[in-house]
Amino acid sequence: MPDTYVSTVSGEEILVQIGDGASPEVFAHDCMINGSRSFNMSASTKDQTIPNCTDPSKPDKTVRTVEAEDSTISGEGKVHKTSLKTWIDRVGTTVNVRVLVAGAFQAAGPYILTEFSLTGMAREYATASVTLVQADKPTITAGT
Repeated sequence: MPDTYVSTVSGEEILVQIGDGASPEVFAHDCMINGSRSFNMSASTKDQTIPNCTDPSKPDKTVRTVEAEDSTISGEGKVHKTSLKTWIDRVGTTVNVRVLVAGAFQAAGPYILTEFSLTGMAREYATASVTLVQADKPTITAGT
């Protein structure tokens, strides 16, 4: 039997697109999110214990329930000077975002831009970074 290997995803395949707010909405990849990018989904849980009624001397059983789901998008890279004001104006606002991984999945929904930073050193190009948190649960669909 031949060896089987994981079908991998390269970092460049994680495409973050920002909506323009128009109707119909047009999504475009902002080149700023070009150095690194991430899409993170999480769930917070509540732990409860249930006693053993047959033998109270035995340990309780732990039961967990999901209390909330969340997702975060972040990225960083070089930024167009002409895009700086647009990114600064988005801080604290909700924008529609789409994350695509071709052949795997698409996540789309409203996200709040919670962080924008611009850092640089003398004689080097500045790097910008952004963090977006979900404003509502994104729609996840299979990729094509």
